[in-house]
Amino acid sequence: MTDFNTEYQKLNEKQRHAVDTIDGPVMVIAGAGTGKTQTIALRIANILTKTQTNPSSILCLTFTDTGVNAMRSRLIKIIGPTAYSVHLHTFHSFCNEIILSHPENFIISHDLQPADELEKLEIINSLIDKLPDGAILKPWGDHYFYQRDIISSLQTLKRENISPQNFLSLISNQKLFIEKSAEIYQNLKSLRVSKSLESNVLANLNSLLNIKDLSTSLKTSLIYHQNLFDSGGYNVGAAKSPSINLKNSLLKFIENLVKDTPKQSELLDLYRGYNDELQARGRYDFDDMILFVIDAFKKDTNLLRQYQELYQYFLVDEFQDTNSAQNEILNLLCSYYDNPNIFVVGDDDQSIFRFQGASIENIFDFYKKYKIKPIVLQNNYRSHQLILDSSTSVIIKNQNRIANFIKDIDKSLKSNMTFDPDPINIIPVTSVLEENYFVSQKIKKLIDTGVKPSEIAILYRNNNDIEDLVSILKINKINFYLQSDQNILNSRHIQQLIYLLKFINDPTKTDFFYHILASDYVNFNSLDLLKKVRNIDDLSLNSKIKLRNIDRRLSLARKWLENDNLDRFFNKVIRKFKFLDYCLKSKDPQILNHLLTFHQELKRLSLDQKYTLDQLLLRLDSLSDNNISLAAPPLTENLDNSVQLLTVHRAKGLEFEYVFLIKVNDKKWGNNRNISHLSLPSGILKYDIVGNISDQNEDERRLFYVALTRAKKQIYISYSTKTDTNRELTPSVFISEIDPKLIETINVPTDTQVKALSQFFSKVENENIDVDYKKYLTNFLTTKYQFNVTHLNSYLRCPFCFYHQTILRIPAVKDKFSSLGTAIHNTLSFYFNNQSSSLNSLIQNFTQSLYKEGLNKKDFDESLFRGTNILTDYFNQHSDNLCQKIKTDYDFKSANLHLNNIPITGKIDLIEYLENNKINVVDFKTGNPDGKYKELSPDGDYFRQLAFYKLLISLDTSFSPHFNSGIIDFVQKSKQKNTLIRKEIVINPEHVEGLKLLIIDVYNKILNLDFFKLGKDCKDHQHIHYLLKSQSLPKTL
Repeated sequence: MTDFNTEYQKLNEKQRHAVDTIDGPVMVIAGAGTGKTQTIALRIANILTKTQTNPSSILCLTFTDTGVNAMRSRLIKIIGPTAYSVHLHTFHSFCNEIILSHPENFIISHDLQPADELEKLEIINSLIDKLPDGAILKPWGDHYFYQRDIISSLQTLKRENISPQNFLSLISNQKLFIEKSAEIYQNLKSLRVSKSLESNVLANLNSLLNIKDLSTSLKTSLIYHQNLFDSGGYNVGAAKSPSINLKNSLLKFIENLVKDTPKQSELLDLYRGYNDELQARGRYDFDDMILFVIDAFKKDTNLLRQYQELYQYFLVDEFQDTNSAQNEILNLLCSYYDNPNIFVVGDDDQSIFRFQGASIENIFDFYKKYKIKPIVLQNNYRSHQLILDSSTSVIIKNQNRIANFIKDIDKSLKSNMTFDPDPINIIPVTSVLEENYFVSQKIKKLIDTGVKPSEIAILYRNNNDIEDLVSILKINKINFYLQSDQNILNSRHIQQLIYLLKFINDPTKTDFFYHILASDYVNFNSLDLLKKVRNIDDLSLNSKIKLRNIDRRLSLARKWLENDNLDRFFNKVIRKFKFLDYCLKSKDPQILNHLLTFHQELKRLSLDQKYTLDQLLLRLDSLSDNNISLAAPPLTENLDNSVQLLTVHRAKGLEFEYVFLIKVNDKKWGNNRNISHLSLPSGILKYDIVGNISDQNEDERRLFYVALTRAKKQIYISYSTKTDTNRELTPSVFISEIDPKLIETINVPTDTQVKALSQFFSKVENENIDVDYKKYLTNFLTTKYQFNVTHLNSYLRCPFCFYHQTILRIPAVKDKFSSLGTAIHNTLSFYFNNQSSSLNSLIQNFTQSLYKEGLNKKDFDESLFRGTNILTDYFNQHSDNLCQKIKTDYDFKSANLHLNNIPITGKIDLIEYLENNKINVVDFKTGNPDGKYKELSPDGDYFRQLAFYKLLISLDTSFSPHFNSGIIDFVQKSKQKNTLIRKEIVINPEHVEGLKLLIIDVYNKILNLDFFKLGKDCKDHQHIHYLLKSQSLPKTL
């Protein structure tokens, strides 16, 4: 224990207080960098020193496996081998140990298997399918719109220990309140500005509070509004009058209950069905593990007593991140004692895992339960004072802090470090390209001055925020370690392998064959590949030989598939098709890591000897379709020689001398639109403080605070002012919340953009298109290609996808939405040309048109139902006001129109002829009009489409009428306005002139084959973006 004595002497007064108070309940609020782990470890050592406690009678619980490992390492340094006898667990590993030790108490131990994410999602989808048509949680057009919200809500309910019966009770309370508050709601709504307004609003609030059998959670929410009004909180709001603000808040409170309760009732049915289906399949949720132990402890007092007698001391790290189910385990274990020896450590300001069910109300609950004064650690041993003051100036904006609910708590941090107090650096740049350049160059300078790469970290909000910067770091030869699991299904090489397996499984899918020829490991000649796509037989001798060899191997592979199990078949394929050879020669360990992960998944699934390749491919498609990762673990790197790249969530608990926080823009950091569409009722949490806080940025602000407090010496915060498409961006609100006296704005040199572009394109300096291939494409584009507005919009969205979709015309599957749109368009053309037609004849025409789309029965039935409703609404609203003189499907193709020698064409859905030789041009849109206003603006696709039609009309000398206006006719009702919208747009001459310049610019880029280097941000998952990174761009064909 000599190390214990040495380390004990280093403790400050408050740390020593926490270490010495070994009996009874103790709560420590440990701010960032205040030595939390050391305090816990020394407290365990002190218990062993001062008492006769057996090490195995100490239970220490924390949130993650990383936390367990860090605590174990710290304990070993202090108490030596005895550390291995202390029970250190996550909550899940602790419950798992109980289950394994007492199999007789748990059916899970022998009859159940854990459900993976895909299986859970399939269960939810099957339950959604069973909901009746018209169910709120089963909207037409996207039956699974609420899918992720449902899964997240069920996860929250389980983690907060809310059973279906408890959930029913909460919903029933809300329904009762809605029923009894109906008259009060109408009274509130009828109140107008008057001298008695305040007294009337407060009287109605008092009536709400006095509703009989009002639940505690609803009453707490109403009291919150009352207290906020009394304290002047409603002096600020949409209205000048506090009384009106209170009135509107109360109305909104009731309206939200009315809106959300029906959804919650449907969710209850899904919750029950989900649990039933899990049981029927012999599966359980990861979160069920804790619930199983809670249930066993409550049912079997002997089992509970066994663990109560085993443990004398309980310690909980990261207490702010524990959820209600985890707390219930603690409460049951401690219930044997009137004054249990429980020690919890947490920091409400660092609660960043609410999506995992954690709630900071735990700290407040512990305080209320044991009525003890928390020990607050304030001495920081990580950062200089300016960093601490900067982070504090941000986090104090949060209302939901323990310091606001417990008196006499001072959480201000005081630095114990002697670093030079450099101000926070704020770096605004004009583009992400500039931002990446600045970060890479600054890191190079730091390393050149002797800073260890491992003391430099790049932190970001989401995993996809780092993708573009990684390539810049590689160009600059900066070693880095990306601390995130890699989804191998996004790997170019794994996708190429999957295409090979798909073609072997179904040789009729010829588009898969072209993907095989385009793959890196095949190395097929690019010009010959294009000829093959075009069905031209004039291939080189080498390519013909390659094709014969591939055909021979494919024939063999079909035999292997019939005669071998899946694992043996797979091993033959990767060897005979030289895929494994290619991976080995690449000398890229990540490629081999991905292949290994893929093989491990295949081996796991093929333990069932009847598991087929077809099943595997269906599973892989389902994973991709549902954005479920098949993750390869990060490769072990030389961390001392590598800059660390990680999300802020992963950075929790870590520290670095220099921290770069990138892409700190609004909507990414704060004001995030990714909100849940499915709210849970009040009462989920015991102290639902958060639910009554109006600031929706509090969780994000805590995350920003965690990011700031990772830095020891300096933090660089960068953001771009414009997107790649020149759209304006604003910095995160949190930057403005930093005390301006503590920051320094760094303006990058004016030539940074040029340098950034030069560096960015240096990575493709060897990726030249060969001359023959270039000539072939140029010839095609200049002799056979006609440019239209669909091509223009497609190119502007993603030049690379435009290339595959328009130039190569690789086949793509038509989805049910496109099929529905085609059928409705055909029916509307029929309707306008036969305006005396009845609704029944329209539906009959639509049914026939939809039938020709070749949908499966399910999609056909759904589309028929939806299309019938759309056409019925359209007929009822427009049958009496149709334009009598019209033309439908007017095609300019035969007009041979040119703009500056650019061949352009188009097809107009409907032309309405007006008086004075004028026309309106109408385009039908079958999508939901809500949220399409951007497309109607001058930079939007719809506006550009109408302007393009005006240009065509002006160029067509045979077309005599003059363009009056363009109309976007939405044939689906607006959900917000519950009516059909027909938007008329005036196209001015300057709009057409601007469009001409845009057409000339884009067309010249197409002629220059300027699509290979772009398109990285396209969201169209039908397109093969992974090929963009191919070693030679022609091989992407």
